[in-house]
Amino acid sequence: MPLENPNLEGYQVVRNTWLKFYNGSKKTFIAPKKCSGCYNDEKFVVWSISVAAQAVVDGARLYKELVPLVEPAIDIFQKYKNKHLKGYSAAENNGNDKDIYYDDDAQVASAMITAYEVTGNKKFLDQGRELVRFLMGGWNENPKAVNKGGMKWHINNPYLNSCTTAETAKACLQISKFIPDEEKVYVDFAANCIDWQIKKLQDKGDKLIMDGVQDTDPNVNTVKISYNTGTTLSAAAHLYHITKDKKWKDIADELAKAGINRNVFFYDRDYDNSLRYWRDSSYFVQLLIEGLADYLLFVPDAPEDLPAKIEEEIKRHMIMFYEYMRDEKDGLYLQSFEPHLTFKDVYETKYVKEFGGKKKWDLKGEDKDGDKPIKCLMGCGAAARIFFQGARVIPKVEY
Repeated sequence: MPLENPNLEGYQVVRNTWLKFYNGSKKTFIAPKKCSGCYNDEKFVVWSISVAAQAVVDGARLYKELVPLVEPAIDIFQKYKNKHLKGYSAAENNGNDKDIYYDDDAQVASAMITAYEVTGNKKFLDQGRELVRFLMGGWNENPKAVNKGGMKWHINNPYLNSCTTAETAKACLQISKFIPDEEKVYVDFAANCIDWQIKKLQDKGDKLIMDGVQDTDPNVNTVKISYNTGTTLSAAAHLYHITKDKKWKDIADELAKAGINRNVFFYDRDYDNSLRYWRDSSYFVQLLIEGLADYLLFVPDAPEDLPAKIEEEIKRHMIMFYEYMRDEKDGLYLQSFEPHLTFKDVYETKYVKEFGGKKKWDLKGEDKDGDKPIKCLMGCGAAARIFFQGARVIPKVEY
């Protein structure tokens, strides 16, 4: 059956994910069998929880029957909280663990803030505000740093990376509209984040966002993952919407064009132009799609041909993901976005026909248990978000 309604597909993924992974007695997501994203035999790192919880919230915005799942999903985060620092650790802990990553926590904050937006439960707003204030404390103020500014990756590692900086900016902008008395503080902080991002980490050639730089090292890590561009695009577009400063529009225009340029780093360029696709895992791609959707929402005066090109790119990627990575048995998804790294029968029937068998079959390492495919929490949450975010642009798919 072809993909027709991306929102409905997202709903089905959330429902099936909840049934497979949520354990009511332990009040958290539990892996039936150890899989990608687990830090022990059954429990998931907070990054995985954040993606799954965000998918629940995205679904609840559209399907009211999912609203009762929002509170138990967001409440899981409290198991990860350092009660003294007010940040959230990678693993469940007794309130004192310091293995805290600012990029993970920015996604946690985003889930909390959107949970408030969807439910009106002020508890989530209070949690989100507290966490955003914690995040803002991660700005690099080391006077001896070669690279000034930028958000740290980990509380004990001043690697200044783009995902942390842009995701913190996103969280600040999300919460700014709900706390008017503090709006300027959040918007100004977000503006500083994206200013730093563009000056320090944007490739001046292809306009993509590079990964990061150590505070004491002049050499930038030039890897360009899709979500770095996607999250920066979200923040820049939102800044333009709030401030109406053309500077942010110009940045957003550049990033949106770069994100759908089939000649850039995160496309698989081993194929002819018409077959090229975003090759990152789904949990990265979902944030690029969100960035492109935010761009179309917040920048109504986009260059004339760009919206149509964005729509086409999101549409064809949703179709490819649905046709190649969906398991018909349980309606859940692999994390791969590369059509040869899929179920063997799909490879043999679809990939060989569409892509000519150019690459050999395999399963992505994070998608297999031995030689068998296995689904994980973050991959399923990311899949739901791909359809929910994509549906903001393409609510109905026509082949």
